[in-house]
Amino acid sequence: MTTASSIVAVVPFGAKGRDTKAGGIGRQVARRLVERFADDPNVELRPVFLVAMPDTKSDAGYLVFGSTPDPDLAARYGESLGTTHALTGLYREDATGRAFAVSLVEVKSRTVAAEREIVVAPDEMHRAEPALAAWLAEVLGVPAPGLAPETANEPSYQAFLAGLEDETNATLLRAGDPSAADQARARAFDEYADAIKLDPESVRAEDRLLVLAAESVERGDEDRAARSLEDVVDAKPRSWRAHYVRAELLRRLGETNLAIVALEHAHALRPLRDVDIVVLAELYISEQAPGQAAAHLRRIAAGSEEFGRAQELLGILALGKGDPSAARAHLQRAAENGRVSARAHLARVLIADGRRDEAARELEGVLSTSGADADALAQAHRLRLGLERPDLEAELERAGRRALSAEATGLDEVRAAFERVLAFDTHIWEAYFGLGLVARRSDDFAAAAGSFRRALELAPEQADVMHELGVALLASGSRADALGLLDRAASLRPREAAYIADAGFAHLQAGDLGAARERLRIASTIDAHDPLTRAYLAELERVEAESGKAN
Repeated sequence: MTTASSIVAVVPFGAKGRDTKAGGIGRQVARRLVERFADDPNVELRPVFLVAMPDTKSDAGYLVFGSTPDPDLAARYGESLGTTHALTGLYREDATGRAFAVSLVEVKSRTVAAEREIVVAPDEMHRAEPALAAWLAEVLGVPAPGLAPETANEPSYQAFLAGLEDETNATLLRAGDPSAADQARARAFDEYADAIKLDPESVRAEDRLLVLAAESVERGDEDRAARSLEDVVDAKPRSWRAHYVRAELLRRLGETNLAIVALEHAHALRPLRDVDIVVLAELYISEQAPGQAAAHLRRIAAGSEEFGRAQELLGILALGKGDPSAARAHLQRAAENGRVSARAHLARVLIADGRRDEAARELEGVLSTSGADADALAQAHRLRLGLERPDLEAELERAGRRALSAEATGLDEVRAAFERVLAFDTHIWEAYFGLGLVARRSDDFAAAAGSFRRALELAPEQADVMHELGVALLASGSRADALGLLDRAASLRPREAAYIADAGFAHLQAGDLGAARERLRIASTIDAHDPLTRAYLAELERVEAESGKAN
């Protein structure tokens, strides 16, 4: 009937049903047809995007962006997308049964080229989509795409379609009604998880849930995503993807032990990449488990891109064990493999061994390396301070202790000490950090933020600096900038209840009550008696009560 170059505009199907679910079924089955033909070289399906709110609740059979246009309007949709055909449909659900009535309109002639009614048998909704795909391929004269149902049963398919619908709604509502969008997103998580529990082999439902989980890092609902993935691994324990993504979410949430378990499960199902092995080892190190960390790191072969980092970590672990000889060997191998930061650690070993000239040469090598990472440079500047001006290093440490003490006296003297250090070397991040603490003690949050920001430029992975900068920005009204910093600091200090609680409070201040509660729950689990966490929880409960959204 047609050539293999057919391009079809797919109009979201309208619906007539007994409840609003019918509209979602119509729209999402049309969407699934587009996705089913996505990789087909013989035909291209292009979705038509319609957004139209119903006039009244009695119009519930024709919900947002679902439509059954006449041939002329369908042809115009096709013309706007440059297609040869337009596909329209109506999903009907009433006392007589269920069916999809579909029409293929030829755009050029504005006439119906073919039409069909696909009856949906009881408990067979999951078979309607492949039946529609087979019919469309037949009338277009192209080979049918894969015709296996997306799920093994109707309940799973219905949950999958509901998830697609709520995920779409969350996207559309995000700008105008964030609260409704968040509720739709929460339902989508649950619906995709239900689809997988009802059919553990449902690959598409798992795909969509993993996409939502990946987005949760930006949305601030990692805890919700992690809980949904826990449901998935319970239903599908051999899903290495679910274990892997859950591990990353748990790591970001500061649930380090659970992240280790999830990553080990993923590793058992499919060997992790070396870069992930290093992450796993770092998690073990943060949990004071050097033996397990070293066991993983020793498996990284010399030809791996991660070999240098693995050797550097093994060197740091050897230092922790009081074995400088082994540490030196590991760090030298790391340096030979391009790890500039390993040279800074090696300089530290040489200083402890009294080999000051060799240490100075290593530090000069770090400082003269073009493109050296900030952490290596920060270490090298600090070590050089100790080598060349031990008097200033001692002064820096004394001033740091005083800046952190509860006493608010002598701040001018403390400030002057930090400034003397910076007069010798303007790259000592600890001195800028100290100046920020002094400014914060004087309630000069703008000056504090400026000093903390400079410290963070010099030491971008320092959790203490991130945290203090986030607090200063929050106090000065810069909530958006504070959020990311406090979340990042909390993820780097998963055992610090105060860090996680401050991140929760920042989300509370930004109006994201769900993310606030997730973080404060974790902080309370770590230290249920922390007064700061308890104060933040009380404020959250007050805000939730006022907004009518108490958990």
